[in-house]
Amino acid sequence: MRERWKGRAATSVLLAVLAVGCGGSESPDAASETESAEATPAGEYPAPRFPSYLEPPSSIEDVMPYVRPLVRARHGLQGAGLGIIEKGESVLFVASSTAEDMVVDAVTKAMEERGVTVVVKRDYEMVGIPRDQAVAYQEARRTYTSEQGYMEAANWVERNFPDPAEAKAWLKERRPDLYDELFPASREMTPEQRVIYEQMRGENVGRAIREYLEQHPTIRGVYWGKGGSTSLRRYLRPAEAKFLGLFLIDNRWDVMGKLGTYPGDVWQLAEAQSMEPLVHTDRIEITDPEGTNLTADISPEMANNWARGVYQRGHLYMFPNQATGRFGYSAIDYPAFQNEWLPREPMALANGTIAGTTNHTGYYPKWEVVLKDGYVRDVKGGGLFGETLKEFLQYPNINDKVLPFHNENHPGYWWLYEIALGTHPKAFRNPAGLENGTATPERNRSGVFHWGLGVTLHHDPGSREKSQKLLDFTEQYNLPRDHGFHTHTYFTTYRVRLRNANQWVTITDKGRMTSLDNPEVRALASRYGDPDELLQEDWRPGMPGVNMPGDYSSYAADPWRYIWGDIEKVMAGTYESFYPEARPQTTDAGRGTR
Repeated sequence: MRERWKGRAATSVLLAVLAVGCGGSESPDAASETESAEATPAGEYPAPRFPSYLEPPSSIEDVMPYVRPLVRARHGLQGAGLGIIEKGESVLFVASSTAEDMVVDAVTKAMEERGVTVVVKRDYEMVGIPRDQAVAYQEARRTYTSEQGYMEAANWVERNFPDPAEAKAWLKERRPDLYDELFPASREMTPEQRVIYEQMRGENVGRAIREYLEQHPTIRGVYWGKGGSTSLRRYLRPAEAKFLGLFLIDNRWDVMGKLGTYPGDVWQLAEAQSMEPLVHTDRIEITDPEGTNLTADISPEMANNWARGVYQRGHLYMFPNQATGRFGYSAIDYPAFQNEWLPREPMALANGTIAGTTNHTGYYPKWEVVLKDGYVRDVKGGGLFGETLKEFLQYPNINDKVLPFHNENHPGYWWLYEIALGTHPKAFRNPAGLENGTATPERNRSGVFHWGLGVTLHHDPGSREKSQKLLDFTEQYNLPRDHGFHTHTYFTTYRVRLRNANQWVTITDKGRMTSLDNPEVRALASRYGDPDELLQEDWRPGMPGVNMPGDYSSYAADPWRYIWGDIEKVMAGTYESFYPEARPQTTDAGRGTR
């Protein structure tokens, strides 16, 4: 059976489908450039909102009505849903040290109601670390909230360089002031903490999980982790088929949401229609009111490789470079890999600017990353986050060495790698995550893009192990092994031009996935309820000067002040834009703390 993303045999047929499937088609002359936020009148973009139904639970009984649909859902973000586990089977949950016991217990109870045997282990438990030591380690290391978005840069250094100490020493010599901000003495690991850090690395936890599953062969598989499922699956090799999906619903915010109520077949159809045009694409144009304005030309060979590697459920790879240097996922047998290794070259070379104020850790003053011929040439603004990137643009060997599977005329590390699209309309900005220094949950919402810089190569030809060529190369020159320096954009318009057709297809329009408005998707959604409600985003960020009154330049200078101000209102029950309706004020016990 052919993969769905390979598209129609004829462009003429594709155009007929896309006229109703992805927001219609338009001639290039009909499209207009998106202006920067400073010139954008408020009200042009979808208004802010936050889910009104996220009342903090106080007992397992409060949680059970919400987890029962979750444990029946067969589709999940970056993996399968819990519903694939059948009555009489056993499953392993590996929860993190920050997972809330009450929520984990509720999910376990709901699975047991279905006749499933659940084994729950913590990640630290898998590698033999006592709970008190693991919690103490996490508290010592997590000394920041999402207010310090620049800490993504610190984590990039510590996690991606084969010898982080060498990279840190280089930065300290050049910029001791910047070094002290990123790596304060209070966060330096003791020898005991360093041992825990090494034990808790993903590959070590994965090895322990694999060994446990080998010792307990009746367990069908494991749900583990909060993201990065390609790496998590690889850590279980040769038992990667035992990786069933992520264990996301482990806190009181996510569990009270509607992540599990979005029907899997609707989700998959909306994603398929967003992917459909890519094999026929010869140009990408992307704009966003915060200042992103970027284009890239796509050759037929690029488009073919891209279309075969674009799929990851909930996280579509909307740029060819991210879809290659790997075995792509199968849309039919997901999360299995296909049998074909997809070459990185020819690379897509983007030109323009990426602009924003958010990364996976949190928030920072607006930055603009300037790309020419696919490579980072400059960075403007961004506070400490931007300063760190600007320094590492000059790191030894980072611009002149040719990485594996790149052509000789494409040396260096600082390529645009990632433009990923979230596809779940019920995902939202998690307040608990912000308190713990992570903004990753929001990237899963349909229409939200996240961008990443650098090089990632998942596999070598003929092997689904981590690319050994990349590991050997980066070890030789002490260069980073993965991408980083992310940007989130929320109101993005993403368009592709169809080759030889002089027609444009809009994939997202001002932050809205156009496939969610497709008649076929709406008809399928109507089997489950009101399609207007089911396909509606329940969370949208408020951004002064973009989708609400105010001055964008003030927001851009200090986004955290506005974002945390809204979150405090949410937790107090006084937020002005609850959706679908305002909820009563919460008690003090239900509020979060900064």
